[in-house]
Amino acid sequence: MICPHCSKDLLQRQRTGRRCTYCRKEFALDPKTDGTGLHDVRIRKAVAKLSDGGRLTVTAGQLNHSLQHRGRPPQKFRGDKAVGTGLVVPGVILTLIALTTILTPFGPWILVPALLLIGSGIRQWMLSDVPAPDESVHSRWTVDEFRTTVLDRWRTVYGALPPGLVDDGLVPPGPPPARPAFVLLCPDRTVTAFLHANRYPERHRALVVRDLREVPAGLPLVVLHDASPQGHLLAADARAARPGTRVLDAGLSVRTVLVDQTKYMLLRDLYRSEELYVRLERAVPELTGSQRAWFAEGWWTPLAALAPKRLLAVADRAAERITAPPAPRDPAAPRTGPVRSPAAGRPENPLETRRRALAVGFMSWPEPEPDGPPGSAGGPGPDGRPDLGKGPA
Repeated sequence: MICPHCSKDLLQRQRTGRRCTYCRKEFALDPKTDGTGLHDVRIRKAVAKLSDGGRLTVTAGQLNHSLQHRGRPPQKFRGDKAVGTGLVVPGVILTLIALTTILTPFGPWILVPALLLIGSGIRQWMLSDVPAPDESVHSRWTVDEFRTTVLDRWRTVYGALPPGLVDDGLVPPGPPPARPAFVLLCPDRTVTAFLHANRYPERHRALVVRDLREVPAGLPLVVLHDASPQGHLLAADARAARPGTRVLDAGLSVRTVLVDQTKYMLLRDLYRSEELYVRLERAVPELTGSQRAWFAEGWWTPLAALAPKRLLAVADRAAERITAPPAPRDPAAPRTGPVRSPAAGRPENPLETRRRALAVGFMSWPEPEPDGPPGSAGGPGPDGRPDLGKGPA
């Protein structure tokens, strides 16, 4: 690793006790003991990138997400050829030793474990192409683990967190606006702490809440949520709980994630209840089959894993949309969208549309005129064939 103080490249023996042997200064993180790739220089670069060069204040939860793997994790298999080789080689050696000492009392005792090693190695080789059973995918560190491993250790060595980084739990929410223009609902504490740290409620006169029950009546509502079944249901529940109120779903949608999954942090929960998927199908019918299948496999993406600059831009754009006055409708403008049934107040089905069209004669064939007397136009002629009448003179 690189010493964060003197920039020397340190081997393991040159950084014992988390101290550089060249400059004798202490550092906070060691990739050998705290996790692969986790060291002081990387943390400082990650904070600088997340904060957009110090323009934003980011939270520890966002830093934790930024250090996670993007896209689907590598496929695991039930066997490993390297492990199989490591078992077969000593097994063969022990077998040769056992054969040379087979006539001694120790020969059979050496041969038995040798054969077990060879058999286990062969099994590893045979299963090396068999996919392992699906398993849940969680964050590399939980909130408490990240706070203990990184934040507390950093404070001990440097006295404070890197500039631009704050602890989620220590961000004061601030007083609510006296006359809020709208309500922003987001259950993720990391996201709400990030918005408060960047003065989002003050800039937009927004009331930020984390529970739907805290939303006051009569105010427009913006919903920020994860790309998860629970997130999409939250937006649907907000609309159902606030009829007649303008509700804007500005959360991370599964459609956005599926465009390129390699750009997003993907987590997996294989222990969701079946009732959750039933509710999702009823409350969010606009989801496509591939989107439902992605959810059914257990995948989801946290909103807090978005780049902070992009997340704040989404929230700012949602504030502009929810507070903008509705555009006046021109009565003379052609009507777009599905025609509403006057009786039921819902979109017409094809049968109702056809009946209404037939009632006004739209796209209907002209009815034949009744038969007239012989020789007249439309009636049969003297020879029994229809008389088409006289043409123009």
